[in-house]
Amino acid sequence: MKLAYKLVPKGAGNGVVPLSLAFIDKKDIDSVGVSYREACQMVANNHKEDAISINVIDCDAITVTSDGIIADGAVVAFASADRGKINKDFGYMTVSEIPYSEKTIAEEPHMKQWNTPFYRGRRLHRGPNAEDRKPLESHNENMTMTGRMTNNNTGSEMMNVVDMTEILVPFFGQTEIIKDGNLLLGLAGPVISVGIGMIVRERQGRIFGWNYGAGKTAHNSGEFAKTVKSDYPALAADKKVLAEYILRALDINMVPGRDIGCSPAVLSLAKAYGKPIAFDNIEESAWVELESVGFSREKLEAPSKVMSRDEIIANADEIIPGMEDGIKYKASELVEKRFAEK
Repeated sequence: MKLAYKLVPKGAGNGVVPLSLAFIDKKDIDSVGVSYREACQMVANNHKEDAISINVIDCDAITVTSDGIIADGAVVAFASADRGKINKDFGYMTVSEIPYSEKTIAEEPHMKQWNTPFYRGRRLHRGPNAEDRKPLESHNENMTMTGRMTNNNTGSEMMNVVDMTEILVPFFGQTEIIKDGNLLLGLAGPVISVGIGMIVRERQGRIFGWNYGAGKTAHNSGEFAKTVKSDYPALAADKKVLAEYILRALDINMVPGRDIGCSPAVLSLAKAYGKPIAFDNIEESAWVELESVGFSREKLEAPSKVMSRDEIIANADEIIPGMEDGIKYKASELVEKRFAEK
């Protein structure tokens, strides 16, 4: 039997993509009747001359971005492969399902989005399964590694650790790959570098844990935050896609800096939409990082025209900052459909 998967090959986008990325739809795995791990190995067997990351996406589930926005779909397993091998101890992880509970909703304000018609009743996957985590202090519990390849932050940041090439693949970009949607490829730049650190508090988060919270920065590195990831390529969704998901949160009165993270993308949309921002809850360390990329409190509090939802989506490219030298692509222009043999 043949397993379908999507491949973003090394060198795609006129050489911008520095390493090979594979994405498998859970539905395709179910149709073949293999486990997630077996599916990852089938894909790895197709790439015996390459180092490749592999993500399994369940489009019927949901996950959460680092700044607290719920997304359609979820990474439910991820792997690192090198020359057809997946390290038996560190090369593969599953992502645990977090059951719905009123306690989660009470403790994590951004999770009120789970109760909206978009997401109600759907399975939530965020961080790696506890059973797959290894009791080694030097091992990143959100990372898989085999040989040259690492697949980090629950399948959103991939690196060849020998030649030190790396790419960011924000989750909305991954679902656009699966859906044959619209992508944006370029360098992350200072704004995205800062935005990645503006997080929410979660138990079993995809990237961060309980020690942070809305209004805080996980980077906590002052003006250097804008350089942390700025020169990495990033493969993201079209900004109209990102706008839609952030607007869903703002539509149910999620407040940046209080309920959801204060990333530049979230702050820009809240200002354009005329929605409140919890200015006093944003800590000084976060303001330093935001100000380094032009997001001062004074600028955000200044009067400006309030736009409708439709206007914001139509003008998302101008409203949402970030991505240097970004080029829009149809997913089909970057992605190859491949088949792996059982």
